[in-house]
Formats: sequence, structure tokens, C-alpha cells
Amino acid sequence: MSQSMRRRVTSAAVAGLCVLLAACVDTAPSATAPPVITDDVYTPLVPSVPSPPRWFTGADGTSLLVYELELLNGFPVPVTVTGVDVLATGAEKPIAGLSGSTLTEAMSLLAPTTPPTTTIPASAMGVVWMAIPVPGPGAIPASIQHRITVTVPPGLPVPGSIIYTSRPAEVDRRPPLVVGPPLVGPGWIAAGSCCDGPHRRALQPVDGELSLAQRFAIDWNGSDAQGRLVVGDPDVNTSWVFYGAPVIAVAPGTVVQAVDRFPDQVPNQPKPVGLDEAEGNHVIVDLGGGHYASFDHLKAGSVAVRAGDRVCRGQKLGELGNSGSSSGPHLHFHIADAPTLAGDGLPYVIDEFTLSGKFTPLDQAEKYIDASQPVPIDTAVTGPRHDELPLGLDVVSFPGTVGCR
Repeated sequence: MSQSMRRRVTSAAVAGLCVLLAACVDTAPSATAPPVITDDVYTPLVPSVPSPPRWFTGADGTSLLVYELELLNGFPVPVTVTGVDVLATGAEKPIAGLSGSTLTEAMSLLAPTTPPTTTIPASAMGVVWMAIPVPGPGAIPASIQHRITVTVPPGLPVPGSIIYTSRPAEVDRRPPLVVGPPLVGPGWIAAGSCCDGPHRRALQPVDGELSLAQRFAIDWNGSDAQGRLVVGDPDVNTSWVFYGAPVIAVAPGTVVQAVDRFPDQVPNQPKPVGLDEAEGNHVIVDLGGGHYASFDHLKAGSVAVRAGDRVCRGQKLGELGNSGSSSGPHLHFHIADAPTLAGDGLPYVIDEFTLSGKFTPLDQAEKYIDASQPVPIDTAVTGPRHDELPLGLDVVSFPGTVGCR
């Protein structure tokens, strides 16, 4: 862009802000009283918390307050966030603060898979994907506010750095739902969980709303007794040692959807699918109290229940497969407040499992998987867990057998 062009763009931006500023002051005379003029302040990024912050305790013993802080840029120029403090409403001392690399890692533009950034283009929306550690449920405030610090380009009729505090957002302090495991046996790997992996940042524009049904979703992969995920050709579903494993109900409930009409994908060579096929073959169970459990990507021909069936905990629903929007065999599991991708993801914990260690990061594990070799596991932290949620790359063993309990 030439210097003259930059001057014209800057001048247009200044003119636009000046017009806005002039429009904010009512200069019309009043017959009863003089107008009350307040000192309005430009807040370039308009903050909102569309879904109530909710909490759970992870398998590392840390309780996390999870939500999205959306930031809509109302300026005609890019705006950069330099700090976000989370405050109990009315407090001055923050519960948590994000800045520097911590803020960058937690922030991106709205659309899924966009890279981390703290700069929001003109008229665009950014999101701070919050996962705030808290000492425990007793320390969670009833509502929170955000103290936001932003910088704007020079040449505008506003300060170069602006600090302001958002309106309060109510917190959902109810405990997470306690459920059983969706699988049985040892060697299960949480390939993606809250608060990492693609599900956490998968806000979807569905049915005229932005929804995040998958906020607390986990993709489950598995390994055999030698620690191998694949024995044979990784481009063949049956080479994956956990393909076809039974998928079980996590609690008593009523089946509201049972779909079994899609073929399995070819591992590592998936064909694109539309929204109607994204979940693949799947079962959704109404657990009551506004909680719907989704079991997705089931093996073609394996779904063992029908809509309207009453199921018990431990009952087989189908088998782990590779249907729908999937590049390899796995079970996608999440709980939301509605039986659709337009639902709001809700936290849950598993009542009993054993932590076996941490799986190797996926980009490093590929060479072992492709060679049908055991994947190294870090066993520095292991042991029984109760009423916690496995986190990303946790390797766990689930008790029990297939069948009602």
C-alpha cells in the first residue's frame, strides 16, 4: 500500500470515528431540563460471554473454569489485545490474567482452525478461549467481569492504549454431571480433550446461532497390551487394534437418535462430508436434566439400539468405527444441552478410572503408529481417579464389562 493510500485510509478511519463521536452527543434543547452529558469512552472491542462459564476437575486434580470471551471489533482498523484480566464482579484483584505468549496461545479469530493471534481485523471477531484454574468450586465467583487492554494504530482520535471493564457475566456454579465411561478396558487415549484439541475451538454457525456442543468432547483412541495402535496397514480400518470395540452407555437414559446408514471412511484418506453426515453413525442418549450424550463415528452396521429405547449404564450401543467426519477410527464423545450440533457443550466427569500416563504428542507418535510399533508413554503420574475428566493425551483404563450395571 502506498503512503498516499495509507493516508487516505487513515483519514477515512478518523472521519468515521469523528462522525460516530458527534452522533453520541445530543445537542437538541430540552424544554424541561438541560441534557445530561456523560464522558463516554470508546471501547474498540465489544466483549460478550455467550455461554455461561462452567467448571470441571481434570485428571491432574486442577479445577478449570471454561468459557469463551468473544471480542467484536467495532473499529474500521485492526485492534490488538495486550491483556485480559478475569475479575470477580466488583473486585479489583484479578482471579487470573492473560498477557504475552499466554494470551496469544489462548486467542484466535472466530472460525475453527485459525492460528493464534491477538490482533483482530476491522469489523471481525476474535475469541479468548478461557480455561481458568481455580482452587475448587468454593472459589468460583457468582459472576465475573473482564478488564481488557487494547492498542489501536496511531492517527485516530483516541488514546493509543485503552483499558476498560466488561459487564458482568453470570457463572454456572453447579457441579459437572458424573457419568460412567463410554468404553471398557485398558489402553484408552484421550487424543483430544478439554481444553486442547480441535473441539475446544470449534464454534459452529448452525441454525442461525454460534454453537459449541463439542466444548468438552473427547476423541478416544486405543492401544493393545504392547502399546500399539496399529498392526498392519494404517490405511485399513481393521489394522487399528481398537476398531470395533464396544461402545457403552455412560448412564441410564432414553435413546433419542440412532443413525446407522453411513459407510466407514478410509483411514488417512477421508472424503468430505456435509453437516448431515458429520457425526457419522451415532447414538444420542437423553440422560435427563437437559443432558444429552453423543457417541459418534460408530462402525457401519454396528448400532445396536433404536430411538425410543430405554438403555442402562454399560449397555452396548454400537462399535467404535470411522464414519462421518473422521480421518481414522475413534469414538467421539460429548455431552450437550440438546441432541444436535446446535447445542451448548456441558461439562462432565467420569466416576472411576485409572490414569496410566501421558501419550506421546500426536505429531511425534505418527512414526511409531505407521511402523506398527509401541508408542512411548510417560508414566511419571499415574493412579486411580474419581469424578475427574481425562485431559488431552491422558492414557486411562476403564473398569467394568459390557452389560448393564
